[in-house]
Amino acid sequence: MEINSVKIIRRTCAFEPKYKSETRSVGPLDAYEEFSVQERRGAAKGETGKKSGFFVEITTDEGISGEYGIIESRPELLTIMDGLSDLIIGRDPMENRMLWDIMSRFDRHSRSSIMMMAISALDIALWDLKGKILGQPVYKLLGGGRSKIKPYISTLSFSVEPEAAKKKALEIKAMGITAQKWFFRYGPSDGTAGIRKNLDLAFTLRDTLGENYELMFDCWMGWTVNYAQKIFHELEKVRPVWIEEVLRPHMADAYRQLRSCTNIPLSAGEHLYTRMEVNGYLKENIFSVMQSDPVWCGGISEALRIADLCEMYGVTFIPHGHSLMPALHVVAAMPPDTCPYCEYLLNFMDQKNAFFKSRPIDSEGFISLNESPGLGEELDKTRLLSAEEVHSFEF
Repeated sequence: MEINSVKIIRRTCAFEPKYKSETRSVGPLDAYEEFSVQERRGAAKGETGKKSGFFVEITTDEGISGEYGIIESRPELLTIMDGLSDLIIGRDPMENRMLWDIMSRFDRHSRSSIMMMAISALDIALWDLKGKILGQPVYKLLGGGRSKIKPYISTLSFSVEPEAAKKKALEIKAMGITAQKWFFRYGPSDGTAGIRKNLDLAFTLRDTLGENYELMFDCWMGWTVNYAQKIFHELEKVRPVWIEEVLRPHMADAYRQLRSCTNIPLSAGEHLYTRMEVNGYLKENIFSVMQSDPVWCGGISEALRIADLCEMYGVTFIPHGHSLMPALHVVAAMPPDTCPYCEYLLNFMDQKNAFFKSRPIDSEGFISLNESPGLGEELDKTRLLSAEEVHSFEF
Protein backbone atom coordinates (compact mmCIF):
# COMPACT_ATOMS: atom_id res chain seq x y z
CA MET A 1 0.00 0.00 0.00
CA GLU A 2 1.23 3.50 -0.79
CA ILE A 3 0.01 7.08 -0.70
CA ASN A 4 -1.08 8.16 -4.16
CA SER A 5 -2.61 11.60 -3.56
CA VAL A 6 -2.72 14.56 -1.21
CA LYS A 7 -5.66 16.88 -1.85
CA ILE A 8 -7.07 20.06 -0.39
CA ILE A 9 -10.86 19.92 -0.18
CA ARG A 10 -13.00 22.99 0.43
CA ARG A 11 -16.31 22.17 2.08
CA THR A 12 -19.28 24.38 2.83
CA CYS A 13 -21.99 23.47 5.30
CA ALA A 14 -25.13 24.97 6.76
CA PHE A 15 -24.29 26.65 10.05
CA GLU A 16 -25.92 28.87 12.64
CA PRO A 17 -23.67 29.84 15.57
CA LYS A 18 -24.90 29.08 19.09
CA TYR A 19 -22.89 31.89 20.67
CA LYS A 20 -21.86 35.42 19.81
CA SER A 21 -18.59 37.18 20.44
CA GLU A 22 -18.91 39.62 23.34
CA THR A 23 -15.30 40.63 23.98
CA ARG A 24 -11.68 39.53 23.47
CA SER A 25 -8.73 38.78 25.68
CA VAL A 26 -5.80 41.07 26.37
CA GLY A 27 -3.03 40.51 23.81
CA PRO A 28 0.53 41.48 22.88
CA LEU A 29 -0.56 44.21 20.44
CA ASP A 30 -2.25 46.07 23.30
CA ALA A 31 1.15 47.61 24.04
CA TYR A 32 0.20 50.06 21.26
CA GLU A 33 -2.70 52.39 22.03
CA GLU A 34 -4.12 52.17 18.50
CA PHE A 35 -4.66 48.43 18.98
CA SER A 36 -5.59 48.37 22.67
CA VAL A 37 -9.00 49.90 22.01
CA GLN A 38 -9.94 47.48 19.23
CA GLU A 39 -12.14 44.41 19.65
CA ARG A 40 -9.93 42.26 17.41
CA ARG A 41 -10.11 38.73 18.73
CA GLY A 42 -13.57 37.40 19.27
CA ALA A 43 -15.30 34.28 18.00
CA ALA A 44 -14.28 32.96 14.62
CA LYS A 45 -16.28 34.85 12.04
CA GLY A 46 -18.41 33.10 9.46
CA GLU A 47 -21.14 34.01 7.01
CA THR A 48 -24.53 33.67 8.69
CA GLY A 49 -26.29 30.53 7.50
CA LYS A 50 -23.22 28.74 6.20
CA LYS A 51 -19.52 28.11 6.84
CA SER A 52 -16.63 27.11 4.58
CA GLY A 53 -13.38 25.41 5.52
CA PHE A 54 -10.35 23.62 4.06
CA PHE A 55 -9.42 19.98 4.74
CA VAL A 56 -6.37 17.95 3.74
CA GLU A 57 -7.13 14.45 2.42
CA ILE A 58 -4.49 11.73 2.02
CA THR A 59 -5.51 8.72 -0.11
CA THR A 60 -3.85 5.38 -0.77
CA ASP A 61 -3.76 3.26 -3.92
CA GLU A 62 -6.27 0.95 -2.20
CA GLY A 63 -8.81 3.77 -1.94
CA ILE A 64 -8.56 4.36 1.83
CA SER A 65 -8.44 8.02 2.87
CA GLY A 66 -7.51 9.94 6.00
CA GLU A 67 -8.04 13.62 6.54
CA TYR A 68 -7.77 16.57 8.86
CA GLY A 69 -9.51 19.94 8.96
CA ILE A 70 -10.35 22.74 9.36
CA ILE A 71 -7.06 24.34 8.23
CA GLU A 72 -7.36 28.08 8.72
CA SER A 73 -4.12 29.49 7.33
CA ARG A 74 -3.38 30.03 3.65
CA PRO A 75 0.41 29.64 4.17
CA GLU A 76 -0.22 26.23 5.74
CA LEU A 77 -2.15 25.11 2.68
CA LEU A 78 0.54 26.38 0.34
CA THR A 79 3.27 24.61 2.33
CA ILE A 80 1.34 21.33 2.14
CA MET A 81 0.84 21.54 -1.60
CA ASP A 82 4.21 23.11 -2.50
CA GLY A 83 6.77 20.80 -0.94
CA LEU A 84 5.39 18.48 1.72
CA SER A 85 2.99 16.52 -0.48
CA ASP A 86 5.78 15.42 -2.83
CA LEU A 87 7.69 13.98 0.15
CA ILE A 88 4.98 11.53 1.15
CA ILE A 89 3.32 10.54 -2.15
CA GLY A 90 4.49 7.07 -3.15
CA ARG A 91 5.36 6.10 0.43
CA ASP A 92 3.84 3.62 2.85
CA PRO A 93 1.34 5.40 5.15
CA MET A 94 2.09 2.92 7.94
CA GLU A 95 5.53 4.50 8.28
CA ASN A 96 4.10 7.75 9.58
CA ARG A 97 6.77 8.31 12.24
CA MET A 98 9.48 8.17 9.56
CA LEU A 99 7.36 10.41 7.32
CA TRP A 100 7.22 12.98 10.15
CA ASP A 101 11.00 12.98 10.34
CA ILE A 102 11.35 13.35 6.58
CA MET A 103 8.91 16.28 6.52
CA SER A 104 10.68 17.96 9.45
CA ARG A 105 13.92 17.99 7.41
CA PHE A 106 12.57 19.30 4.12
CA ASP A 107 13.39 22.96 4.75
CA ARG A 108 15.79 24.84 7.04
CA HIS A 109 12.81 26.59 8.66
CA SER A 110 10.55 23.56 9.03
CA ARG A 111 11.24 23.20 12.77
CA SER A 112 8.64 25.82 13.72
CA SER A 113 5.85 28.22 12.80
CA ILE A 114 3.79 27.81 9.60
CA MET A 115 5.90 24.95 8.28
CA MET A 116 5.55 22.90 11.46
CA MET A 117 1.82 23.67 11.48
CA ALA A 118 1.59 22.27 7.93
CA ILE A 119 3.52 19.16 9.03
CA SER A 120 1.08 18.89 11.95
CA ALA A 121 -1.92 18.84 9.61
CA LEU A 122 -0.43 16.06 7.50
CA ASP A 123 0.66 14.08 10.56
CA ILE A 124 -2.89 14.19 11.97
CA ALA A 125 -4.35 13.12 8.61
CA LEU A 126 -1.81 10.25 8.49
CA TRP A 127 -2.92 9.05 11.93
CA ASP A 128 -6.54 9.18 10.78
CA LEU A 129 -5.53 7.17 7.71
CA LYS A 130 -3.58 4.63 9.77
CA GLY A 131 -6.56 4.14 12.06
CA LYS A 132 -8.81 3.48 9.08
CA ILE A 133 -6.33 1.06 7.54
CA LEU A 134 -6.09 -0.93 10.78
CA GLY A 135 -9.73 -0.50 11.82
CA GLN A 136 -8.86 1.15 15.15
CA PRO A 137 -9.43 4.57 16.78
CA VAL A 138 -6.26 6.64 17.00
CA TYR A 139 -6.02 6.65 20.80
CA LYS A 140 -5.86 2.84 20.79
CA LEU A 141 -3.12 2.90 18.15
CA LEU A 142 -1.27 5.16 20.59
CA GLY A 143 -1.73 2.55 23.30
CA GLY A 144 -4.43 4.43 25.20
CA GLY A 145 -7.52 3.05 26.84
CA ARG A 146 -9.30 6.00 28.47
CA SER A 147 -12.67 5.95 26.71
CA LYS A 148 -13.91 9.28 28.05
CA ILE A 149 -12.16 12.48 29.09
CA LYS A 150 -13.21 15.45 31.21
CA PRO A 151 -12.83 18.76 29.42
CA TYR A 152 -12.25 22.08 31.06
CA ILE A 153 -14.18 24.89 29.45
CA SER A 154 -12.41 27.93 27.97
CA THR A 155 -14.58 31.02 27.84
CA LEU A 156 -12.77 33.09 25.21
CA SER A 157 -15.04 35.77 23.70
CA PHE A 158 -17.64 35.72 26.51
CA SER A 159 -18.20 38.90 28.51
CA VAL A 160 -15.89 39.51 31.46
CA GLU A 161 -18.19 42.03 33.11
CA PRO A 162 -18.67 40.53 36.59
CA GLU A 163 -22.43 39.93 36.46
CA ALA A 164 -22.36 38.50 32.93
CA ALA A 165 -19.35 36.31 33.79
CA LYS A 166 -21.08 35.11 36.95
CA LYS A 167 -24.13 34.04 34.97
CA LYS A 168 -22.10 32.24 32.29
CA ALA A 169 -19.87 30.53 34.88
CA LEU A 170 -22.90 29.06 36.63
CA GLU A 171 -24.33 27.86 33.30
CA ILE A 172 -21.06 26.06 32.55
CA LYS A 173 -20.88 24.56 36.04
CA ALA A 174 -24.43 23.23 35.59
CA MET A 175 -23.17 21.28 32.53
CA GLY A 176 -21.20 19.04 34.90
CA ILE A 177 -17.97 20.90 34.16
CA THR A 178 -15.55 20.97 37.09
CA ALA A 179 -12.96 23.44 35.72
CA GLN A 180 -13.16 26.73 33.81
CA LYS A 181 -10.64 29.09 32.26
CA TRP A 182 -11.39 32.80 31.86
CA PHE A 183 -9.49 35.38 29.86
CA PHE A 184 -8.26 38.66 31.30
CA ARG A 185 -9.29 41.59 29.11
CA TYR A 186 -6.94 44.21 30.54
CA GLY A 187 -3.18 44.71 30.54
CA PRO A 188 -0.47 47.31 31.21
CA SER A 189 -1.92 49.90 28.83
CA ASP A 190 -5.12 49.96 30.92
CA GLY A 191 -3.34 51.11 34.10
CA THR A 192 -4.59 50.62 37.64
CA ALA A 193 -8.23 50.68 36.50
CA GLY A 194 -7.51 47.62 34.35
CA ILE A 195 -5.87 45.84 37.27
CA ARG A 196 -8.97 46.44 39.35
CA LYS A 197 -11.25 45.11 36.60
CA ASN A 198 -9.13 41.96 36.21
CA LEU A 199 -9.24 41.36 39.95
CA ASP A 200 -12.99 42.02 40.09
CA LEU A 201 -13.49 39.28 37.49
CA ALA A 202 -11.24 36.85 39.37
CA PHE A 203 -12.82 37.39 42.80
CA THR A 204 -16.35 37.32 41.38
CA LEU A 205 -15.69 33.96 39.73
CA ARG A 206 -14.13 32.51 42.88
CA ASP A 207 -17.09 33.65 45.00
CA THR A 208 -19.54 32.34 42.40
CA LEU A 209 -18.00 28.92 41.79
CA GLY A 210 -16.89 28.14 45.34
CA GLU A 211 -13.59 27.67 47.12
CA ASN A 212 -12.84 24.21 45.71
CA TYR A 213 -13.83 24.77 42.08
CA GLU A 214 -10.93 24.63 39.61
CA LEU A 215 -10.46 28.08 38.11
CA MET A 216 -7.78 29.21 35.64
CA PHE A 217 -6.95 32.46 33.82
CA ASP A 218 -5.30 33.32 30.49
CA CYS A 219 -3.34 36.49 29.64
CA TRP A 220 -2.65 35.59 25.98
CA MET A 221 0.88 37.02 26.03
CA GLY A 222 -0.49 40.45 26.94
CA TRP A 223 1.23 41.26 30.24
CA THR A 224 4.73 42.26 31.36
CA VAL A 225 6.74 41.07 34.36
CA ASN A 226 6.18 44.36 36.21
CA TYR A 227 2.45 44.30 35.54
CA ALA A 228 2.14 40.68 36.64
CA GLN A 229 4.04 41.43 39.86
CA LYS A 230 1.56 44.20 40.65
CA ILE A 231 -1.45 41.92 40.28
CA PHE A 232 -0.18 38.52 41.42
CA HIS A 233 -0.12 39.32 45.14
CA GLU A 234 -3.89 39.89 45.14
CA LEU A 235 -4.54 37.17 42.59
CA GLU A 236 -2.88 34.59 44.82
CA LYS A 237 -5.88 34.92 47.17
CA VAL A 238 -8.10 33.50 44.37
CA ARG A 239 -5.88 30.38 44.20
CA PRO A 240 -5.90 29.82 40.42
CA VAL A 241 -4.96 26.37 39.21
CA TRP A 242 -2.74 28.24 36.75
CA ILE A 243 -2.16 31.55 34.98
CA GLU A 244 -1.54 31.04 31.28
CA GLU A 245 0.79 32.75 28.80
CA VAL A 246 1.57 35.81 30.89
CA LEU A 247 4.39 36.72 28.48
CA ARG A 248 5.38 35.99 24.91
CA PRO A 249 6.92 32.53 24.48
CA HIS A 250 10.49 33.60 23.64
CA MET A 251 10.91 35.52 26.92
CA ALA A 252 12.57 32.72 28.89
CA ASP A 253 14.57 35.00 31.19
CA ALA A 254 11.50 37.07 32.02
CA TYR A 255 9.49 33.90 32.72
CA ARG A 256 12.26 32.73 35.03
CA GLN A 257 12.01 36.02 36.94
CA LEU A 258 8.23 35.70 37.12
CA ARG A 259 8.45 32.13 38.38
CA SER A 260 10.58 33.29 41.32
CA CYS A 261 8.13 35.96 42.50
CA THR A 262 4.83 34.04 42.80
CA ASN A 263 3.40 30.78 44.07
CA ILE A 264 0.74 30.80 41.34
CA PRO A 265 1.42 27.92 38.90
CA LEU A 266 2.34 29.18 35.43
CA SER A 267 1.37 27.53 32.15
CA ALA A 268 2.16 27.99 28.46
CA GLY A 269 3.17 25.97 25.42
CA GLU A 270 0.64 26.46 22.64
CA HIS A 271 3.17 28.66 20.83
CA LEU A 272 6.15 26.36 21.34
CA TYR A 273 7.10 23.99 18.51
CA THR A 274 8.38 20.42 18.92
CA ARG A 275 9.79 18.70 21.97
CA MET A 276 13.10 20.49 21.48
CA GLU A 277 11.65 23.92 22.30
CA VAL A 278 9.47 22.52 25.08
CA ASN A 279 12.37 20.69 26.71
CA GLY A 280 14.25 23.97 27.24
CA TYR A 281 11.44 25.25 29.45
CA LEU A 282 10.92 21.95 31.22
CA LYS A 283 14.59 21.84 32.23
CA GLU A 284 14.21 25.31 33.76
CA ASN A 285 11.18 24.23 35.85
CA ILE A 286 9.31 27.33 34.70
CA PHE A 287 5.87 25.90 33.91
CA SER A 288 3.65 23.69 36.04
CA VAL A 289 1.41 22.96 33.06
CA MET A 290 2.52 22.51 29.43
CA GLN A 291 -0.08 23.18 26.73
CA SER A 292 1.37 22.20 23.36
CA ASP A 293 -1.23 21.94 20.61
CA PRO A 294 -1.17 18.90 18.28
CA VAL A 295 -2.40 21.13 15.45
CA TRP A 296 0.67 23.40 15.78
CA CYS A 297 3.51 21.67 17.65
CA GLY A 298 4.08 18.84 15.16
CA GLY A 299 0.89 16.82 15.08
CA ILE A 300 -0.25 13.90 17.19
CA SER A 301 3.19 12.27 16.85
CA GLU A 302 5.03 15.19 18.43
CA ALA A 303 2.35 16.03 21.00
CA LEU A 304 2.65 12.49 22.35
CA ARG A 305 6.45 12.84 22.63
CA ILE A 306 5.96 16.13 24.50
CA ALA A 307 3.45 14.48 26.82
CA ASP A 308 6.01 11.76 27.57
CA LEU A 309 8.59 14.44 28.35
CA CYS A 310 6.18 16.17 30.71
CA GLU A 311 5.52 12.91 32.55
CA MET A 312 9.28 12.49 33.01
CA TYR A 313 9.61 16.00 34.47
CA GLY A 314 6.49 15.70 36.62
CA VAL A 315 4.74 18.49 34.69
CA THR A 316 1.05 18.30 33.83
CA PHE A 317 0.31 18.14 30.09
CA ILE A 318 -3.02 19.57 28.95
CA PRO A 319 -2.92 20.25 25.20
CA HIS A 320 -4.25 23.50 23.87
CA GLY A 321 -7.60 22.84 22.22
CA HIS A 322 -7.46 24.56 18.86
CA SER A 323 -9.01 21.38 17.44
CA LEU A 324 -10.73 18.94 19.76
CA MET A 325 -10.17 15.42 18.45
CA PRO A 326 -6.38 15.37 17.89
CA ALA A 327 -5.87 16.67 21.43
CA LEU A 328 -8.46 14.27 22.84
CA HIS A 329 -6.67 11.22 21.40
CA VAL A 330 -3.33 12.32 22.88
CA VAL A 331 -4.89 12.84 26.33
CA ALA A 332 -6.60 9.44 26.14
CA ALA A 333 -3.24 7.79 25.50
CA MET A 334 -1.61 9.25 28.65
CA PRO A 335 -2.07 8.59 32.39
CA PRO A 336 -4.75 10.76 34.01
CA ASP A 337 -2.32 12.25 36.51
CA THR A 338 -0.19 13.55 33.61
CA CYS A 339 -3.11 14.51 31.33
CA PRO A 340 -6.20 15.11 33.49
CA TYR A 341 -8.14 17.26 31.01
CA CYS A 342 -8.58 18.35 27.45
CA GLU A 343 -9.44 21.96 26.61
CA TYR A 344 -12.83 22.81 25.14
CA LEU A 345 -13.20 26.33 23.76
CA LEU A 346 -16.95 26.59 24.10
CA ASN A 347 -17.54 29.27 21.47
CA PHE A 348 -14.90 28.16 18.99
CA MET A 349 -15.69 24.44 19.08
CA ASP A 350 -19.21 25.33 18.02
CA GLN A 351 -17.67 26.76 14.85
CA LYS A 352 -14.92 24.19 14.31
CA ASN A 353 -17.27 21.24 14.72
CA ALA A 354 -19.82 22.66 12.29
CA PHE A 355 -18.97 20.05 9.64
CA PHE A 356 -19.12 17.03 11.94
CA LYS A 357 -21.72 15.02 13.74
CA SER A 358 -22.09 16.20 17.29
CA ARG A 359 -19.76 14.90 20.02
CA PRO A 360 -21.54 16.33 23.06
CA ILE A 361 -20.38 16.77 26.62
CA ASP A 362 -22.50 14.35 28.66
CA SER A 363 -24.43 15.19 31.83
CA GLU A 364 -21.47 14.19 34.01
CA GLY A 365 -19.12 16.52 32.14
CA PHE A 366 -17.29 13.94 29.97
CA ILE A 367 -16.56 13.67 26.24
CA SER A 368 -16.48 10.09 24.93
CA LEU A 369 -13.81 8.88 22.54
CA ASN A 370 -14.83 7.23 19.28
CA GLU A 371 -14.76 3.47 18.81
CA SER A 372 -14.82 3.95 15.04
CA PRO A 373 -11.52 3.85 13.09
CA GLY A 374 -9.34 6.96 12.90
CA LEU A 375 -9.99 10.32 14.54
CA GLY A 376 -13.73 9.77 14.75
CA GLU A 377 -14.70 13.03 13.08
CA GLU A 378 -17.68 12.00 10.99
CA LEU A 379 -18.97 14.52 8.46
CA ASP A 380 -22.60 15.48 8.95
CA LYS A 381 -23.85 15.02 5.40
CA THR A 382 -27.25 16.47 6.28
CA ARG A 383 -25.59 19.91 6.64
CA LEU A 384 -23.01 19.61 3.88
CA LEU A 385 -23.78 22.00 1.01
CA SER A 386 -20.74 21.49 -1.25
CA ALA A 387 -17.27 19.95 -1.49
CA GLU A 388 -14.60 20.60 -4.13
CA GLU A 389 -10.93 19.92 -4.67
CA VAL A 390 -9.09 23.23 -4.86
CA HIS A 391 -5.67 24.39 -6.02
CA SER A 392 -5.99 28.05 -5.03
CA PHE A 393 -6.92 29.19 -1.57
CA GLU A 394 -9.19 32.19 -1.30
CA PHE A 395 -10.33 33.04 2.22
